[in-house]
Amino acid sequence: MSVYTSVSQDELEAFLSGYDAGALVGYQGITDGMENSNYFVACDGAEYVLTLFESKSASELPYFLSLVDFLSARGVPCAVPVTNGNGNCLGELNAKPAVLFRRLPGRWLLSPGQDECEQVGRALGAMHRIGLGFDGHRADDRGLDWMRTSATRLSTHLSEADQRLLQDELNYQECYRKDDLPRGVIHADLFRDNVLFSNGRLAGLIDFYTACDGCLLYDLAVTVNDWCVEEDGCVDHSRQEALIRGYSSERQITPGEADAWGVMLRRAALRFWISRLVEFHSHRPGEMALVKDPDEFRRILISRSMGNVPPLEVGVVPS
Repeated sequence: MSVYTSVSQDELEAFLSGYDAGALVGYQGITDGMENSNYFVACDGAEYVLTLFESKSASELPYFLSLVDFLSARGVPCAVPVTNGNGNCLGELNAKPAVLFRRLPGRWLLSPGQDECEQVGRALGAMHRIGLGFDGHRADDRGLDWMRTSATRLSTHLSEADQRLLQDELNYQECYRKDDLPRGVIHADLFRDNVLFSNGRLAGLIDFYTACDGCLLYDLAVTVNDWCVEEDGCVDHSRQEALIRGYSSERQITPGEADAWGVMLRRAALRFWISRLVEFHSHRPGEMALVKDPDEFRRILISRSMGNVPPLEVGVVPS
């Protein structure tokens, strides 16, 4: 959630005039995240988050907005869009699609412990279980085909060693596609900065804009690779155990998923190494733009490919 499109007070007040939000008290840009422009907006009636979509068109957004509505109505804590006076939640501001969300309480955690990992695992498991009833569909636009195409485009920016690491891992992943694993709606980006905690309790999941149809195990791997990782890229066994314990309390992990765990941790690391490399080498200028370090996921990928992977226990949802 960076700021690429600036918004003046007059522009924001004109936008808010279409909502029953109250008078504008103040607003500020949000630096976390990378894809969209986001602002905290305080009105005399409530607090909101304003999102201006930088790369997605208005026609792409109903899937994501319907998904968060669906999940929220069934008990998954996530930010839901506010409708304007015309009954629409999707507007336009400075030629960008724009949505106003009611702000959730809390902040994201830099250094989560076992308890927080268990909570996020439980929330992810519930999202996967409940999401099976969602009738919207969206293909994953960051799959293996995108990874290979992106790796080719990145080749001129990378050392020979990094080019070789990318190609070797892509070739490995092509041999282990795992298309037979359970699938459903996945968040695909449930990093620490996309989960809010308030007074020690999980308060909300945010930033569903990479959500899609996908392999549930892959989504779990993405989450573990961020929440349960040491600085050297190795998995923290105790935090992974806690996260999986929470997840398994909501959704059973199958034997096939347990067997594919190492492959999926590597795939998740590869995907985010590539996406961070793409962002780093095609950085968009912005007033408060954030660029994350690609080398973090290079270290994680190397660690996973060396087999430093705690086993995934087959879990059973308690009766």
